[in-house]
Amino acid sequence: MSSSTPANDPAASTVFDRLLRETGMSDTRFAKQVNSRARHHRRIELGLARTTVGHWRRGMRPRDPMVAELAAAEVSALVGYPVLPADLGWRGEHYGREDLGLNVADAPVETVRTLAGLTGRDMRRRDMLQDGPAFVASAFAEPVLSSITGVVRRAMQLSTEVSTSSAAMIRDMTETFRRLDARFGSGEIRSQVVTFLHDRTRAAMRDNPDADLCGALAELTQFGGWLAQDSDRQALAQRYYIQALSLAEHADDAQLAGRVLAAMSDQAARLGYERQGLSMARAAVDRAHRRAAPTVEAMLYDKHAWACAQAKDEAGCVGALNAMERAIGRGADADEPAWAAHYNAGDVAECVGHCYLLLDRPERAAEYLVEARVLQDSSRARTRSYAEADLAIAYLRGQSPDLEAALEAGQRAVEFAGPVSSVRVTDKLRELDTAFAPYRATSADVQEWRADAAQIVDRFPTSRRPGPLD
Repeated sequence: MSSSTPANDPAASTVFDRLLRETGMSDTRFAKQVNSRARHHRRIELGLARTTVGHWRRGMRPRDPMVAELAAAEVSALVGYPVLPADLGWRGEHYGREDLGLNVADAPVETVRTLAGLTGRDMRRRDMLQDGPAFVASAFAEPVLSSITGVVRRAMQLSTEVSTSSAAMIRDMTETFRRLDARFGSGEIRSQVVTFLHDRTRAAMRDNPDADLCGALAELTQFGGWLAQDSDRQALAQRYYIQALSLAEHADDAQLAGRVLAAMSDQAARLGYERQGLSMARAAVDRAHRRAAPTVEAMLYDKHAWACAQAKDEAGCVGALNAMERAIGRGADADEPAWAAHYNAGDVAECVGHCYLLLDRPERAAEYLVEARVLQDSSRARTRSYAEADLAIAYLRGQSPDLEAALEAGQRAVEFAGPVSSVRVTDKLRELDTAFAPYRATSADVQEWRADAAQIVDRFPTSRRPGPLD
């Protein structure tokens, strides 16, 4: 009986061939090592031949899920990071129950290894990830608990010259990627970020990463999660956030851990898990308590206020907004991390406006969103587009709807969104289109706005909530 079956899409299974060529492994040697693994771990004589390995290189698939598991485990040992059967286009024994990236490792090098596996999957299987598992809100429970209880092992604090140089380079590249993302959106840069993160994690596996390198990788990984979320690849974003939190804890960086927790909160709340989102927003504030620079504290209260508004907790929201304004009023200090430098009074005004709109107080929302228009940097195109769209919605929901002002803000939202590849902005423009619905039949200006917005909205299909790992 043949040990292989034809692949439906032969091109998809060439990942196996590329990985074996990357390691310089011959078919004969690989077959021998899988046979040895089968004897050691399964107590069976597999009898795998080099010809079968050659078939796998050309697109055939192992017929037996156990063989797929053994071969994938051997590939993992060769490349140094996890490779699952599904990553090779195969059906293994645990098909549909993959948990790569959902667990917290104790040792820093194990977290880095997991992240290398996750980025490797992301790079090589972008056309196959729709077959993966979905976002699981409960998966955040273990990493959040590990963070707030401090049980994750800390990395060494002493940095070597090589490690310090590598960490500095990662932070500089992350900052460059952030500026590009703010102007052009996640769709334009995500593949480059994932490739860079994969290369850096593989390099970090060679030695035990110290605290500085863990911190730099945590910043980049959190950003990778944000890009995946902004591309509506929700389960993938969740895995990046979990590994970013682990790395921040390895680095003993309370501010960065709080920031990652806030990102987790944002994702959960936007996917409809308001209670979990609110819990993680509070955990973010508590995790960085008394150790956060004023700007970081304001950023954390920003997400806390938004989570409260999403859950319709007006008293909690107002309290968080007041705390946010007090924090930003203290100004930046010497301990402010570089990743928080962009946050300013314009972000504060936008947060207040967004929250009041969620709380069904459109007149108050409009006041703050108009203020944000003056304060915010126009180069942050996605942020400006989102705020202008919310301002238009606020004008339409007021006691005396102002269609003219809404159209003006709506047009600005479209103009800012022009160069931005972002599912978040696309979804917001769809929301504004729904708000314009009562005027479609009677207003030529609304019809013109819809035609302009369609060029942006059509870039992405309607988002799914919650979405699979695609």
